Amino acid sequence: MSFGYYTYNNVNRPYVGFRSAPAQEQTAKNNTAGGLPIITKPIETVENAINNTVDTFVKTSEEEEKKTSHKTAIAVGSSVLVLSGLVALLNPKFSGKMINKLKMMSHKAGTKAQKGGTKGKFYETMSKFWKGVGDIFQFTNTLNAGKDMGFKWLCTEKKTFGSVKNKTARNVLTKCDTGFRSVMSRVHNSITGWFDGISKRTVQGNYKKAYGKLDAFEELAKYYKEKLPADKQKILEAKLKEIKTSREYFSNSQVMDRLKTQEKLMSNLETELRPRYRDYATRLVHDKGKRKELIKNNMSFWAEDTLMPARNKLEQEGHDIVTSLVGDINRGTTGKYNEVIALLTPHLSKDEAILLGKRLKQADKSLHKANFSETVEYFDKKRDLMLGGAPTDILSGLAMVGLSGIAVSTADTKEDRISKAITTAFPAIAGIGTSMALTAMLFSGVKSLIYGSVAGSLFSLAGSGLNRLIYPKNTYTQQNIAQTENTKKEVINA
Repeated sequence: MSFGYYTYNNVNRPYVGFRSAPAQEQTAKNNTAGGLPIITKPIETVENAINNTVDTFVKTSEEEEKKTSHKTAIAVGSSVLVLSGLVALLNPKFSGKMINKLKMMSHKAGTKAQKGGTKGKFYETMSKFWKGVGDIFQFTNTLNAGKDMGFKWLCTEKKTFGSVKNKTARNVLTKCDTGFRSVMSRVHNSITGWFDGISKRTVQGNYKKAYGKLDAFEELAKYYKEKLPADKQKILEAKLKEIKTSREYFSNSQVMDRLKTQEKLMSNLETELRPRYRDYATRLVHDKGKRKELIKNNMSFWAEDTLMPARNKLEQEGHDIVTSLVGDINRGTTGKYNEVIALLTPHLSKDEAILLGKRLKQADKSLHKANFSETVEYFDKKRDLMLGGAPTDILSGLAMVGLSGIAVSTADTKEDRISKAITTAFPAIAGIGTSMALTAMLFSGVKSLIYGSVAGSLFSLAGSGLNRLIYPKNTYTQQNIAQTENTKKEVINA
């Protein structure tokens, strides 16, 4: 295979690529025999490097492309995790469940600290540490709620501009505010309604699953009814009828009514909190010497503090109804379903009794989860939505998406821009969107971040496959081989 000619001492010799080692050695000897300079070695080195590059590209391009796809997917997943984490940092909402765990850890460490000694001092330090972390989280929630309320006020409420003395300027500002609100209030309310709808459907879905588990238990109990004597069959029928009445508490209509009640409980939340925020901000500005004390003494989540009594009442009510059906193992109480098992068990085989108990355990877990999602998770989510949390989440998410757009815009060619868009930018956007949607579905912050990252990686792999369809590998390879051939000729002829 010949790529060109090189010249020395006015003698033209063909330059042959892919030489064998003995041929290369003989050429070197011929060149040095007549006192000629040894110039073949650097040329051969360049030739080998170029040929090896081509061979590697042709033989392993498919394998390397797959590796690149996987690396891109991992990079996108990591980016989604980081970007979603940044959204969470910009809109920190630490759940009451997490803060309660920190309080429990602080309490346990405090109990161990009472034993004294070296270990006692260690646990005393840990008790203060966990309490401090919980306090900071609560205070962060309060600051975040203030930011959310401020943005909601900007988008939805009419401003008077009473402090602006110039009438013309005041009229201009009023018109600008009217135009701004006419657009942003609809956007703000739509986003909030969308998030609220997802959260409500999540609660409904959880209850639907729980109902399916309860139905499965009752169907099995009815199937085993024939094993009972006639008098006990009537008792079983009465128990199941009583259960049916109790289950109405978890019907979709009653659940939706209770969710509306939650909204009414929160209707005046902003009105109660705003004066407190204004007073606190004023004191921070004017009492400069007491700022540290003011911050330290207000380490709590005001919105949660205000609504906690109402939430506790709803949670306790739901827990009591659940317990009346499935019992409470921790308190040693039995429910109506346990009474059904007690009635049937003496007349069942061991395997039948185990199966019935298993069905009740599944129903118990599912019903507790559904009620918790209603009385705690949805309640906390609804409180954040009422304060204006959803639009600020979206705004922060859009800022992160903008970073992906910048990455696409830096590509040199149209083809590169399309490739980056479908393998990097869109998957990152989809991953962040997934993370935010899961948050609306009452997933914890950690779970939503992880699942969003996985979704981004999967979208990236799919994008890489699409990219290979749009720009087939062999076409791309031939173009690069032709480019390499030209490079060879330029290097050799230089």
